[in-house]
Amino acid sequence: MSNLKPESIVTLLKYLDIDFLTEDQYEEICDLNINDEEQQLKVIKAVIVPGFNSLNDREQQSMMKVLNMCLGDNISFTGVFVSISLPFENEIIDKKNFFRNILKEISNEL
Repeated sequence: MSNLKPESIVTLLKYLDIDFLTEDQYEEICDLNINDEEQQLKVIKAVIVPGFNSLNDREQQSMMKVLNMCLGDNISFTGVFVSISLPFENEIIDKKNFFRNILKEISNEL
């Protein structure tokens, strides 16, 4: 991950991909509204945080840098979500807030 760019966030978001979710994870999150703050936090805690914790220290540090990069101004997420099949009825509307919530939950775990 030496060439960090916002698209590198796919490494972390893959844990939300239908193809990566376990059956239990899918059942736990599929009916949640990803755009509701409280439900979004449940999704992050259930799937993203465990995925992040499975990364080694170097990968975690890189992912924290990418998450911070995703919070910057003028960042386009166009190519990021195209490659992931999310299990939700709706698309994530406020992507920057979504990344902010991921960063907050991951920071709580460190």
